[in-house]
Amino acid sequence: MFAGLHDRGQTVFDTKTAATIMDVPRERAAVLLHDAAKRGLVTPIRRGLYNLVPFELGSETFHLASRYQLVHESMAGARYYLSHGSAMDIHQLATQPSFDVYVTSLTRRHEMNLGGTNVHYVYSSADRFFGMQKIDLGGQWVQVSDVERTLIDGLTLPAYCGGMVEVAKAFVMARNQLDIPRLTDYGRRMKKWAIMRRLGFILELFELASHQQLDEIRAALPTGYVKLDPDLPSEGGSSGKWGLKLNVSAEELISAVSH
Repeated sequence: MFAGLHDRGQTVFDTKTAATIMDVPRERAAVLLHDAAKRGLVTPIRRGLYNLVPFELGSETFHLASRYQLVHESMAGARYYLSHGSAMDIHQLATQPSFDVYVTSLTRRHEMNLGGTNVHYVYSSADRFFGMQKIDLGGQWVQVSDVERTLIDGLTLPAYCGGMVEVAKAFVMARNQLDIPRLTDYGRRMKKWAIMRRLGFILELFELASHQQLDEIRAALPTGYVKLDPDLPSEGGSSGKWGLKLNVSAEELISAVSH
């Protein structure tokens, strides 16, 4: 089995894969893997999922691959992308450490613990499942939202990115690589006016878009107000221009970004 996994370049595997490589029934494979875990040859991640302990670790009997690799393997071929705070981390747009992993998926899934890491799943409908790319993380290809989709997801669910202040910091950190037309296109495709209101406000506040681009965003907005941060109480000032309750003030955002 170990040689077969090595030939595949696979260090995270499930019982079905082990059974196929060893050409034994899954029940027998489960027994053999249980024994291998007791001998320190594999590390159980969750029921039916294992991490091979590399030979080069010598007498070590515990090993876990990167949390993103564990998530990739646990998805077992299902469509997904690493998103929100995890994508900010991968794109080096995060200023605060995140110990959880966020995954957007086409199927509804319960929160899971993988090797000690809490994994949060965000459901997406098929028409909103776009804006991702493949990235090589230490020899493992994973799906992650591109920079623009990462920021749009941050405006949608800032709590999964550390809050609106962290999202604003990410916008500024990404300043030199932002594709504004793509960003606004992604926002429109989400079909949520709240996202476009927040997007216009942030782009204007930090001078990330041209006047024409801002006017185009604003012209399409209906009347009404939403909260800048959907998870905080509706208090503070407001922006009539963008239809926002500023429960995180412009001054607070500017101060946070400048430090």
